[in-house]
Amino acid sequence: PHSTCLLPSIIMATIALRAAQRLPRALRVEWEDGLSAQFSYVWMRDNSDKRPSLLHLDMNSKPENCYSDEQKVQVIWPPFLASEYTSKFLRDHTKVKPVQAVECPITQKVLTVPWRVLPFHPRAEVFQKGATATMRWGAGRTEPGTVWPQMERIPSLVTVEPITPGAKVTLVDGVAALSLMSSTHRDQFDFLASAPIDYSEDMFRASHPTATIRDGRVVAATFNNDVRSSEITVDSIDRYYQCLKTFHKICLDLQHTIVLEHGDVLVVDNHQTFVGAPAQLNRALQVNVFN
Repeated sequence: PHSTCLLPSIIMATIALRAAQRLPRALRVEWEDGLSAQFSYVWMRDNSDKRPSLLHLDMNSKPENCYSDEQKVQVIWPPFLASEYTSKFLRDHTKVKPVQAVECPITQKVLTVPWRVLPFHPRAEVFQKGATATMRWGAGRTEPGTVWPQMERIPSLVTVEPITPGAKVTLVDGVAALSLMSSTHRDQFDFLASAPIDYSEDMFRASHPTATIRDGRVVAATFNNDVRSSEITVDSIDRYYQCLKTFHKICLDLQHTIVLEHGDVLVVDNHQTFVGAPAQLNRALQVNVFN
């Protein structure tokens, strides 16, 4: 009976790394227990200390140098960007982990358009119910995406109010972007639609299909590059990233930037629209989430 009682330090012990070898398109890592695995450079660059935008993610990413010890691997990406990957992190990602997507029910639409700017009215029904949560976005860039995809039940409605005048917001009709992708890049659309994406932030984690399809039509879109997790959920990692880059390029082509002034309320269908904000000095926004 005593053999089952392990100290936490033993349970959490990490198997030491033995070696790391640069290959043409991947890093080969070997542990002291004999396990070895190859990690695609594009996946490693995507999950580096600072995730690049999909626009700038190079499918031919290759490190300039690599160093390793028993606990970690340090990779130097051009130009002189160092990223560390711990033994535990790499060990946790040695296998493809298919995920089961949670498909949110498509509720009755509050809007007949993807988004709308309204003058604030305190008696409006949507404001009477109160927000589930409120966030503040500062001057930094927030890439357009679904708000809170790491929740199993994605909020259906988001409102954005300017705290500072002349506040810029970026918007993408995700349903329109996916519908366009289905006609211009059908193979990539089918691959992306069949590969649920895993999202995580803090203690919350959920997987969702990028496209929700009803009767052959895209009726909802879910994507957020900032909280997309590091899990490897498909066998063809290069194809996965190529599809993400194609989708991102279409989203950029359809992106709108609007300016909110004092008294404006931007109401967004969070099951259809990706919302974000460009970098803007001294800008502040209040983002309200509704279920």
